[in-house]
Amino acid sequence: MANNLNRQLDEILIEVRKLRAGYESLAAANSKYEVQLSDLKVEADQYKQENIKLKKELEAKREVKNSKLSQSEDKSESSGTDDKSGMKLQLDEFIKDIDQCIQIIQAK
Repeated sequence: MANNLNRQLDEILIEVRKLRAGYESLAAANSKYEVQLSDLKVEADQYKQENIKLKKELEAKREVKNSKLSQSEDKSESSGTDDKSGMKLQLDEFIKDIDQCIQIIQAK
């Protein structure tokens, strides 16, 4: 009976050692995965920062482009206004000349 009990205790001890080895293996793998997870989090943060930076650069480029388009439109509008003003002045001068001609003709 004592022999049987010793054998059973030896089997239990062997199984406990197997369980302990398995636990240590899992603990080591867990530690390795925690390090990898930490590295991936750092990398993800770097990508997020780069994404934010790229978005800011893109927005700045859009603003510059919109500003250039707006300036171009303003120049077109102002040159159009200048052209209209110039034409109005010329017409006013023609009208004055025609009025003078009519006055001269009427005076004769």
